[in-house]
Amino acid sequence: MLFVWNDDYRTGIAAIDDDHRALVNLINDLYEAMQDGSGGALLLPIFSALTHYTETHFAKEERYMIECDAPDQEKHFREHKLMVTKLADLESRHRKGEAAISLQTLTFLRDWLKNHICVVDQVMVPHLKEKGLGLGTQTKKQTEGELSTDT
Repeated sequence: MLFVWNDDYRTGIAAIDDDHRALVNLINDLYEAMQDGSGGALLLPIFSALTHYTETHFAKEERYMIECDAPDQEKHFREHKLMVTKLADLESRHRKGEAAISLQTLTFLRDWLKNHICVVDQVMVPHLKEKGLGLGTQTKKQTEGELSTDT
């Protein structure tokens, strides 16, 4: 196993933590397939799933940040865009046979995700929780809006 999940990576926001665990699992799946000597036929679908899941997770995270008016959105979104571009490039190069998925690539992905979760995401977490995101997937604004329409 290349990336062992522990409580240091928790944000306390279930939807984000679940996504982060899924990303960790996909990186580990790639690592295990590579260690088993699996060819591109197995590696490529896992890498494609990692790319797609990363894009989906980033879109969710960005939506939460916008809804909660979290600070440093532009910087955070730029980091997301750079990683999505990097993943798409790696996947494309692997698909064309120009580059293999190496231990160096997987170590880069692991280290990037660790830093993003433990440093970058942790900056937004208190703000999202303050707005009620830690109470579920809804913000206080959404919950209050729903309550006010029921009266």
